[in-house]
Amino acid sequence: MLWTSTLLPPEVQAGLSASEWPAMPEPPALLPSPSPLDAEAVLLIDVRSYAEFMAGHVAGARSLPLPRLADDIVHLAPDPDQPIALYCASGHRAEQALGLLQRLGYQAACNAGTPVLLARRLGRALESGL
Repeated sequence: MLWTSTLLPPEVQAGLSASEWPAMPEPPALLPSPSPLDAEAVLLIDVRSYAEFMAGHVAGARSLPLPRLADDIVHLAPDPDQPIALYCASGHRAEQALGLLQRLGYQAACNAGTPVLLARRLGRALESGL
């Protein structure tokens, strides 16, 4: 086994094909109930680095890396009541971004998890480049 294979998920290490992988859990609702997710009204913000964004992002998402979020969010969402879905590679940076936005008064923001899960939930494609 190569040392790099230890970095791969157990399903890949075991040699399972993608169709044999265990089902991924559904992400939590993106916005508080009872209002359903309106995919057109939600501002999708990718808080990963610009290079990660360019490698693949949810269609319609905007790149706003976590280190720039506090300074630049007012340009993308001047209304603090704007529904915002934050995502990143694992959900960790999105959770940090969520805490920051809540401290800035953005109460309709949520951690939407990863790009793959969010794209699947919204029925959107993943795009690379601009």
